[in-house]
Amino acid sequence: MGVEEKALVYVAGNPSGYPLEYYDPSSQSYQGVIPQLLEQFADQYGYRIEYYSPGARDRRRQLAKNLQVDLVSGYRQGEDTPDQCQEILLFQADYQGETLSYYLCATSIAPEGLKQDLEEYIATVSQRTVTGILMQAMEESVPSTFGTTAMALGGVAMALAILAAAAVLVAKRKSKQLREARFTLEHDADTGLGNINQLERYYRQRINDKNRILYSLLYVYVDTDHLHRLVGGKDAEEVLQHCATVLRENTAQTDLLARVSANGFVLLQLSGNQERIRAWVASVLQRIRSYPKEHAKPFEVEIAVGVYPLQMDSRDLDEMVFRASQEAQYAIASQEDCRFFNPEARTRILLEQKLQATVSHALDSNEFQLYVQFYVDAQNHRIVGGESLSRWMHPERGLLLPGVFVPVLEKEGLICKLDYHCLRNSCMLLQELSDCGIQDFFLSCNFSRNTFAAPDFVQRCREIIDTYSFPHSLLIFELTESVSSKSLAAIQSNMQALKRYGVRIALDDFGHGFTSFSDLQEYPVDGIKLDKGLIDNILTKTTDCILRAMIRVGHEMGLTILAEGVENEPQARALQAMGCDVIQGFRFYAPIPSAEVRHRLLQEHIRPS
Repeated sequence: MGVEEKALVYVAGNPSGYPLEYYDPSSQSYQGVIPQLLEQFADQYGYRIEYYSPGARDRRRQLAKNLQVDLVSGYRQGEDTPDQCQEILLFQADYQGETLSYYLCATSIAPEGLKQDLEEYIATVSQRTVTGILMQAMEESVPSTFGTTAMALGGVAMALAILAAAAVLVAKRKSKQLREARFTLEHDADTGLGNINQLERYYRQRINDKNRILYSLLYVYVDTDHLHRLVGGKDAEEVLQHCATVLRENTAQTDLLARVSANGFVLLQLSGNQERIRAWVASVLQRIRSYPKEHAKPFEVEIAVGVYPLQMDSRDLDEMVFRASQEAQYAIASQEDCRFFNPEARTRILLEQKLQATVSHALDSNEFQLYVQFYVDAQNHRIVGGESLSRWMHPERGLLLPGVFVPVLEKEGLICKLDYHCLRNSCMLLQELSDCGIQDFFLSCNFSRNTFAAPDFVQRCREIIDTYSFPHSLLIFELTESVSSKSLAAIQSNMQALKRYGVRIALDDFGHGFTSFSDLQEYPVDGIKLDKGLIDNILTKTTDCILRAMIRVGHEMGLTILAEGVENEPQARALQAMGCDVIQGFRFYAPIPSAEVRHRLLQEHIRPS
C-alpha cells in the first residue's frame, strides 16, 4: 500500500441482507453494517468505495461474471460464491450451536493489494466497532421492501450471533493476540524480517517532510532465479537466509529492513552521501558473496543494490521501491555493485508515466500491432515459421519496442492482456495463411510466467483458438523467464492440457545459467530455444562445446532445437555444422508487420500446398 490515494472500488451488494447489508429505496443506496465498515476501511486505507448500480434486484452473480465489479458482498456460509473470486472472511461467530460466517469476494479485476488490505483491516478492526454499528442498525425497523425474507432472517441471525459473542470476544481479546496478528501480517515467514506491510507502516509513521531527504531507499536484489536453475531450491533458500542475516547485522537502529519480494530486500536507511552508501554496499556484498566459498558451493551469488535517495517530493513508496529495484537489476546486468537513481532519469520516468496513463486504452484501441520475425531451416535457410512480436504504434511517439512498454504493462498488471491480444492476432494470421493454401508455416507466441500459470490460461487460449480452423500444431507456445517452484505445478498442468489440445510447447532462453537438461523432465516440451548469450559467444571453444552437447542431447530427447539472435554468417555456419534445426536473427530477416507476411512468403517461393 502506497501513500497516494488508491483506486476506485466497485461493490455489488446484497439488497436483502438486513441488517448487515440492504438496499434502502428512500435514499437509493446501500445501508447496514457492511457498507459502513467498507466506508471506514476506505477512509483508513485510501480507497474510494462505490456500490455498482444499486437497486432492489440481486445482480451480484451477473456483475461478478461480467467483471463489472471488484468486490461482491453478502455471502453466507454454504452459499455458492461467484466463480473465479477470492473469498474474504468478514464475520464469523457461533449462534445456538451453529457457526455462522459472512464473506466478501474479490473478483479477478480487483486492484492489486485490495484483498490484502481488507484482510489486514478486518483482522484488526475492533469488535466493539462492529457491535456498535449492529446495535444501531437493529434499532431501526426492517425495511418494508423485503420484510422478513429468508435472506433477511439470515442477516439477523448473523447479527445476533455477533452481538451474543461480542461481550465474550471483547473481554478475551488480549494485547498478545493483536501483537501476534500484527507480527504475522508484517513479517516474512522464511527470513523473520519485516515485509512490505511493515515497511509501509514504518514509512507512514517515521518519514515526514522534516526528515525525508535524510533517507535513502536501498533495494538489494538477489538473482534467485539464476540460483534455482543452477543448483536448485535448497541452496537458493540458504543463500537468501544468509543474505537476510548479513543485512540484519548491518542495519542500524534508525533504519528498517524488509523482505519485499522473492528475490528482493529493501533497506530504508538514514544515510549520508553516495560514498558512504557505496562503502556500506561494498562491505555487505563482500560478506554475502563469500558464502559459496565458505561453504564449498559450486556457484557465485549474483547480487546488486539499487539506491533511491528520497527527495522532498518523494511520496509514493511503491514508486520508489520499483525504481530502486530497476536500478538494482541494471547494476546486475552491467556487473556493478550499486547504481543510484538520478534526476536525469526523471525525464524517462515522465515519459513512462505518460505511457502508463494510455496503455490500457491503447490495448483496447488496437494500437498494439503484430510483427513477425521469420525462422529458417538451419540447413537450407528456407522460411519455416515465425515468432509473433508485439509493437506499439503510439499516436505521438511512433513505433515503440517491447523494452519500452513491457515494464509499463507489467507495472499496470496488463501483461496478460497483451499476451492474449498477441495470441488472437497470431491466430488471425495463421487463418489467413491457411485460407490461401500456406499450410506448413508455424508461429511461436511468447507468454509471461504469470499468464502461463493462471488457472484459466488453457480455457482462455482455447476460446481464442477455437474461433479459427487452422491446425493447432502450427502454434508454438514459448514460456519465457524461469519457472519458480511456486508456479511449477500450475505450469506443468497447463502444458499437459495444451499438448493434449494439439499445441506445441517450447522453453525459451535455454542455457541461461547453463540450465540442466534434467530440468526438462519437469516440463512436457517439444523444443528448446537456445539462449542468445550462447549464440553471441558461439565462436569460442568453450561455448562451441557446450552448444554441441546441448544440441546432441536435445535431439536424443526428441526435441527441436531453435537458436535466436543469429546476427552474422559465421554464427549461422557454426549452428548448421552443429546440427541445429531452426535459426532466427537479423542475418536472415528483421521483424515485419503481419500484413506483409503473406506477400513475403509468396515472394520467398513458399507456394500454397
